[in-house]
Amino acid sequence: MTEARPRVLILGLPYFGSMLSEVLAQRGWEARFLAHPGRSPRAWLDVVAAVARADVLYLVSARGERGSPLDRLLRWWRVPAVVHWVGTDVLIAREAYRKGALSEIVAGSALHWADAPWLVDELREMGIRSEVVPLPVPGIASGAPPLPASFRVLFYLPVDAFDREVFDMETMLRLPRELPDVAFVLIPSPAESLPAPLPSNLETLGWVTDMDALYRETTVLARLVAHDGMPFMVLEALSRGRHAVYSYELPGVVQAQDYEAVKEAITRLRDAHAQGHLGLNEAGMRWVAESHAPGPAADTIDRRLREVLTRHASRG
Repeated sequence: MTEARPRVLILGLPYFGSMLSEVLAQRGWEARFLAHPGRSPRAWLDVVAAVARADVLYLVSARGERGSPLDRLLRWWRVPAVVHWVGTDVLIAREAYRKGALSEIVAGSALHWADAPWLVDELREMGIRSEVVPLPVPGIASGAPPLPASFRVLFYLPVDAFDREVFDMETMLRLPRELPDVAFVLIPSPAESLPAPLPSNLETLGWVTDMDALYRETTVLARLVAHDGMPFMVLEALSRGRHAVYSYELPGVVQAQDYEAVKEAITRLRDAHAQGHLGLNEAGMRWVAESHAPGPAADTIDRRLREVLTRHASRG
């Protein structure tokens, strides 16, 4: 008789949920992702039915306040739950904690993972114990093309106003004006969503489907944020030997948290490139290969979810 596959229901952010349902299905799970049902009563009934059938509930990002869907699900069902925190969700939880509205059930009953070490520290301040579990990054490359002949800096700025709140748009628009000899590229926000006039050395490409081609023409990725989870674009760029200027400290990254520090970092990299001294980012490539390769990361999540099931079964 064929052994039944364990059932995992994945809720949360669509990009991560769809990707994880695929990689877990490849590892023997009956994996299902459901998008947020919004205000549809029928869709909520589908979620409830799926939760009742699941062996484990896996949320990639969640709302943790009292009265939230997760709070209610954990009160009504004894299904083991894992919450994987990825960034802005921690800011929302911090606000709930500040107001005294953070759910004790969510904080204490679920198993908590975070995709970045600083999120573990932030969750600890709210009384939530968590540990770092990397997410698979499908866009990581196994090889690095040479750096382009022309020095080019890539920015990422979301289109959505809510998502933009943690990004330093002021620095992204100021740097091209003060470094007119440097070519800058900004994605995915189109030009019409930015304050005019834009500097002539800032190219806005909008939504890009072939990121691999764009990384080939990129020397430095600059990700400038007030808050973040583990940034997939930084990992993708590092895996290709590109240099990165980033607000948080990571191996192989130049950490810069304000305008002057970012400008100094980009200027230094530009000068090294002009002098022929800037090679591939070997330290960044090595770190990503060791810590965030998509196959081993997916294997770890598979193993950890199975451990959750084993512990739950042993408790009866």
